Amino acid sequence: MTTFRSVAHVLRTVRPQLLGLLALALAVAPASAAAQSSRADLPPVGHSRILSVNPLLLVFVGSISADYEQRVASSVSLGASVSSFDLSKANYFTVEGRARYYLSGRALDGFAVGTSLGVVNMSADDTTETATGLSIGFTVEHQWLVGPEERLALAAGAGASRLFGTGDSDVFKTVLPSLRLSLGWGF
Repeated sequence: MTTFRSVAHVLRTVRPQLLGLLALALAVAPASAAAQSSRADLPPVGHSRILSVNPLLLVFVGSISADYEQRVASSVSLGASVSSFDLSKANYFTVEGRARYYLSGRALDGFAVGTSLGVVNMSADDTTETATGLSIGFTVEHQWLVGPEERLALAAGAGASRLFGTGDSDVFKTVLPSLRLSLGWGF
């Protein structure tokens, strides 16, 4: 009974924020859909590859995050991602393959939903404990191509990956958040 009361209390507490987020999403959705349909009228992107890095992570945290993306169809891209970061008493090094579907019909430009599959090497800060696991994840992103030739790529997105094979360790997370704030170049 105590658990039910605490869950009910949490729901009452966060309900106004959830309703606000829902209202914002409903207000923005029609504008996003209109923007995506107008982007479909644009010609395809003039290049087929983008190489990008997350400069904020590198400068402020000292972590590395880089992406390579290749257009394979009018709405689809495939790529790879490498990242290294610290999170809650552990170090993570990830290598992932990625697939993105662009809602605008212009691969490399606009809103995209994506999936990832990769390998994660983990090591604990205070012990010699290590593990290697499989990661499966998803992302929601937006990439803007700017400039006269649409070569400069600015990307923002978020998602999460589920880790398998972390063992019985209390140190390693089983879900890793992902945040993409990237600066890239198309070629």
